[in-house]
Amino acid sequence: MTTHEPVVPARESLSHIELDTQGAARLPSFPSLTRGQVTYAAVVAFIAWTLAVYDLITFGNLLPTIQADFGWSTGTASYVATLVSFGSLVFAVAVGPLIDLLGRRLALFVTTGGAALSSGLAALALGPVSLVLFRSLSGFGMSEQAVNSAYLNEILGARKKGFIYGIVQAGWPAGVMLSALAAATLTPVIGWRGTFAVATFPLVVILILRRWLKESPYFEKMRYLRQLREHGEVDAAVRASRHWNLEMPKRQRNTYSQIFAPELRKHTMSVGTMFFLKLIGDSQMTVLATTVLVHGKGVNLTSALWTVFIGNGVAFLGYLLFGYVGDRLGRRETVIACEVMAAAATVLLLVFAQGFAAVVICYSLVLFFAQGAAAPLFAYIGESYPTRVRGTGAAFIGITGPIGGVVGPLLYASLQSAGLSPATAALSGAVAALLAATCLFGARRIRPRQELVHVSH
Repeated sequence: MTTHEPVVPARESLSHIELDTQGAARLPSFPSLTRGQVTYAAVVAFIAWTLAVYDLITFGNLLPTIQADFGWSTGTASYVATLVSFGSLVFAVAVGPLIDLLGRRLALFVTTGGAALSSGLAALALGPVSLVLFRSLSGFGMSEQAVNSAYLNEILGARKKGFIYGIVQAGWPAGVMLSALAAATLTPVIGWRGTFAVATFPLVVILILRRWLKESPYFEKMRYLRQLREHGEVDAAVRASRHWNLEMPKRQRNTYSQIFAPELRKHTMSVGTMFFLKLIGDSQMTVLATTVLVHGKGVNLTSALWTVFIGNGVAFLGYLLFGYVGDRLGRRETVIACEVMAAAATVLLLVFAQGFAAVVICYSLVLFFAQGAAAPLFAYIGESYPTRVRGTGAAFIGITGPIGGVVGPLLYASLQSAGLSPATAALSGAVAALLAATCLFGARRIRPRQELVHVSH
């Protein structure tokens, strides 16, 4: 199937577009993707997200080795990690308008290419400054999630969207486990620079595979409406938008200002705050997982590593289950329930679990609910914004989470400095999860199994 380019008709014909059969025939055709094209896009999106997570997590896994190689103090290594986190957010911010103004397909190229470039340049780092600059480009890879949220929402059918998106989103635990395996097997042989260099090759493969992806028909229509407006044919653009049941694109090019306009402000703030709070709790159970398990539960390091590995395997199932449940019961409601259950599982782990088996079970339940919630969450985020700012909305929400990911470990350390035990300090993650669930009540409700065209206004 060929993709039709949104060529604007001659100016004299634009004003004659009507909503009857003859008028509709004058509109360009933007057919839906075939089943094969949709399947191909979902497979590429899953592999790309897995490798983007692999790239993100590998830096954290290699940081102790990098620290030893450069002879940094613990404080210097912490500053580098923090600056990389904030630097990556700067590049992630740029992806939102790119998705909505230049296209979902082009954004996929940019995020994948940026992640590959970040890994390749990191292998050449000469010190903390260059490493921070190079690894800040990983913000493009981090925004892969926002691109998938916009793109997959627009090409997947309503009935199985959450389940398929759950498969794609499950690239997170897959990427975490792949990174741990690579750090353990490659670093002793080729060093941290070689490990970063190797990370560029699979990303380059994905970059090539994306050449055959088709642009979203929703974006094609939105681009056509913008072209009509730019040619001064506003009435024709209005008639075309009504025919396609799409919101008219706004005149201002700043898409971030649009997601804070009165009609979207409450929703944006509710979901953004929710994801910020969610990542406070999630970061304590992922980034600080071994620390919390060793110091909070008294298990040895080897047992803690096995617990993390098993927990991420269980989390993979959570993505699939809650993506499926969200399709039937509503994604917002599923996420709220997941966050409440994640908080309860965190309390069970930190307060009641005794012995290795109980710790493994409770920790696995934490990740099952907390990480599994991401499948319905990002499917919900994508469908809850109109087409004109779908990518920007997803990108902004995606940015708020990593900020919470920085705050979570800082909060954990601060509470211990105030005299709380490691286990008690980690309970702040359970509180954050409950607050996150509460915030989501302020976001718009979307009835399950509605096609995107009926809910994206």
